[in-house]
Amino acid sequence: MAVRGRQRRPLKPEGRRRRVCIVTRAIDHGGDIREETALCDLARLFAENGDDVTLLWVPGKDARSSQELAARGRDLVGAASVRLDILDKSDQLLPSLATPESQSAAVLHYLERSGHDLVYAPLEGGLPYYTLLAVETDAFAAPPIVVIAHAPEEWKHEADKAFMGSTDAIATAYMERYCAEMADRTICVSATLRKWMLSKGWKVKKATVTPMLLSQSRTNRAGARPSAETRRARELVVLAGWRIRDGLMLLCDALDIIVPEASKGLTVTAFGPFGKIMGEHSGGLLLRRAERWPFKLNLLPHADLDARLDYITRTGALAVIPARAESTGGLVAACIEAGLPFVATNVGANAETWNAQAGQALLVDPDAAALAQAISTALDDPPRPLRIDSLHQIRQSWLDTRNLPPSVARKRIRSSPGSSPLVSIVMAHRNRPLYLKQAIAAVEVQTYGPLELILVDDGSDLDEAKRLLDALQPTFRQRGWKVLRRPHKHLGAARNAGVRAARGELILFVDDDNALFPEAVDHFVRAMAASGADICTAFQLIFYEDFVPEDRADGLIQYLPLGGPDALGLIHNVYGDANAMVRRSVFSRIGFLIEEPGYAMHDWEFLARASLAGLKIRPVPKPLYWYRSKPDGMFRMSNWYDNRLPIVEAFRSSQFDDVRPLCQLAIAQNTTRAEIESARENLKYTPANRKYLELCDLEPNSDVAIEKLADIAGSIGRPDTAAILLGRTPATIYRDAADRPDAGGNAIALGYNVLRGARLLTPRVSALPLLLVAPDGGGVFLRPHSDGPVAASLDSQFPAFFRRIEATVEVAHADAPALDFGLALARPDQTLDWQRDIAVQAIAFSGWMSVEDKFVRHPLVAALRVRRKMPLSVVLAVRFTGMPNGFPTNAFFRKLTLFGD
Repeated sequence: MAVRGRQRRPLKPEGRRRRVCIVTRAIDHGGDIREETALCDLARLFAENGDDVTLLWVPGKDARSSQELAARGRDLVGAASVRLDILDKSDQLLPSLATPESQSAAVLHYLERSGHDLVYAPLEGGLPYYTLLAVETDAFAAPPIVVIAHAPEEWKHEADKAFMGSTDAIATAYMERYCAEMADRTICVSATLRKWMLSKGWKVKKATVTPMLLSQSRTNRAGARPSAETRRARELVVLAGWRIRDGLMLLCDALDIIVPEASKGLTVTAFGPFGKIMGEHSGGLLLRRAERWPFKLNLLPHADLDARLDYITRTGALAVIPARAESTGGLVAACIEAGLPFVATNVGANAETWNAQAGQALLVDPDAAALAQAISTALDDPPRPLRIDSLHQIRQSWLDTRNLPPSVARKRIRSSPGSSPLVSIVMAHRNRPLYLKQAIAAVEVQTYGPLELILVDDGSDLDEAKRLLDALQPTFRQRGWKVLRRPHKHLGAARNAGVRAARGELILFVDDDNALFPEAVDHFVRAMAASGADICTAFQLIFYEDFVPEDRADGLIQYLPLGGPDALGLIHNVYGDANAMVRRSVFSRIGFLIEEPGYAMHDWEFLARASLAGLKIRPVPKPLYWYRSKPDGMFRMSNWYDNRLPIVEAFRSSQFDDVRPLCQLAIAQNTTRAEIESARENLKYTPANRKYLELCDLEPNSDVAIEKLADIAGSIGRPDTAAILLGRTPATIYRDAADRPDAGGNAIALGYNVLRGARLLTPRVSALPLLLVAPDGGGVFLRPHSDGPVAASLDSQFPAFFRRIEATVEVAHADAPALDFGLALARPDQTLDWQRDIAVQAIAFSGWMSVEDKFVRHPLVAALRVRRKMPLSVVLAVRFTGMPNGFPTNAFFRKLTLFGD
């Protein structure tokens, strides 16, 4: 806990190294160049220049195992003597840091104990939010905080043409904006990004622009480039991720255009990690589009940016950067630094990063035809770029950011108000004498002097409660405190009565079942003075017992109010608890609390009205009281619907302005998956794409997905692509669709795992089995019966949008009589009457085909006139053509193949 009167530490105290903490959400680049991965390079740079650097990694809920990434991180930073700390929990919070709020609170708890002189943190994720809030509310004498912006949440959603579909996304966007506006210094890695922030109304006019730092290893490659004479084949290397903004679909459209003119010797190389573009696997998208391309396709599932640039250097390839939106310009900058030729779009930060002196091709509009023309021109006349070395200048710019001038760095002096205003603590009570004693005892030991306690009894009728009130009154009179005994009119009315009776300019509500920490009032008063807030709420420690714990280590912070945004304030209480400090002027501006009997959300409704009226609410990100949680409490006994009706009315009557996040949330959460994932949905309509559809349901970078991707590559005649994906030689991959277990392409051969699910539709009395399924490709055996046809169903095994099914049938017994074979397609819920005409009942029927010769296979086909959107059942049937002759009969459906065309 910070001490009153303590001044912030100098950035570099005399006689020791500057202690710098760099916070990051990622410690390896994973094939990407954007966002805060560059902070690892910054940590190395500072360490190389004499600073004592700690890299604080906050992995988040979606990261790979801590052990795996920690090992990777130590490899990355170890050589530079950077200490790596992993922040995946906090002893003050629940074990899992599953929300942006909990991750930010954990960062605050870490920094409170760390003793650093300077902190750098990414804007993305809002990690420094509570630390900056603690500075604003004078709860922590934090070192100067430098925030680095690469790609904020709101920018990413716009660039990827996606609405914010979760409350976490909305909260993150709110936290990021606050961090950009409140940091000691905000650095944007491009002027484009700073301009975007200003266009959104962010108060970041003082934000500076420093190009993103690139590591030394990425840029020292120019000398290894092969000459034009040694190039065996022309090659394009795709520098694009899987997001919409990365432009992978734009590239595919451009390659479609150059196909007629492209040499068959052209190679296209793309890299993982893979993701999903409108629901479709990005690697699958490339393979599917490549079915129309005559050139070779390489897919390397695991390659970071260093590996990609090294690959371009070794092969003499042309890089293609087809971005649709760009906030950093990092890929263009990396190619210019390394002297590697590229074709890129002129979007966003690409345009400001491009350097005419480098001799690179001109940037082009994000249009397929323009990009295709630029690629063709560069292939026909490969550019000979010059390496422009700006790394030294950029590195020095980042080193200079450590020297914050006094006008930028806040004074970290614990504020002491010019006067100590009277604080009126308003405590409502009814029939809880045990809890009341503890609440009053906590008020009596407050370290803040000028305060009064207004105890409002809301009609207690228990004898014990009445006796306690009688005993309290003399002591209260001596202290100038008040006990108001009123008829039972419920909590809102009691609190309002306390406010009207209070003399202080600052009102602190305290529930009678909670207990303030001794320093609570002092912290609240300082927070109000330092922040200029109209209302200050605070964190709390939860407990569940009848008596307040003696040790704060026994409590946890479970509720992390942000103080906004109002868009989330309609959904849940983002503002804080009822135990809050309020300026008296607030009541004259927005009125008092709701006095409706039984209502339980007075704090939420009151705070929402205050925020909607433009009043300033600031949570103190420090627990200032014990919060008792009991099953019989008002909140847990109330109805959520009733609690929210006044909230809705508060927003309705305020003519709430910023409804955009709520509209986005409503649209994103109530739009069908088929519409959001339109690319995946479109795969359903073409049977040949069934294999790609199956890939969509797998985790994009899992081993299973990579194997499936390779399997698809083999099935469409790209064994080299499959081999690269699996790290094998092409000889081990299927060379052609005909070599595969199924028919590949538009056809699917039903295997044993499907056939063994056959279900007998016509049970008849028989000494021998009427239905058998032979393993190892033997097929389905049906035994005809003298009572009529024998039929079996493969339920729902004819896929949607397929056109026909072909069976190979055979009579496999030398003495069998002639048999009729039939093949039908029917709805899964349809029952066929075998005493009637099957052709009239079924959706498709092959007709009865009579087979008299033995051991000769014949094709039998059932086809649809119109494709169906729902799966159908496949029905197999046999019957005697004439009369049975008493000999055994082996009627086989040897092979069943589905066709999409």
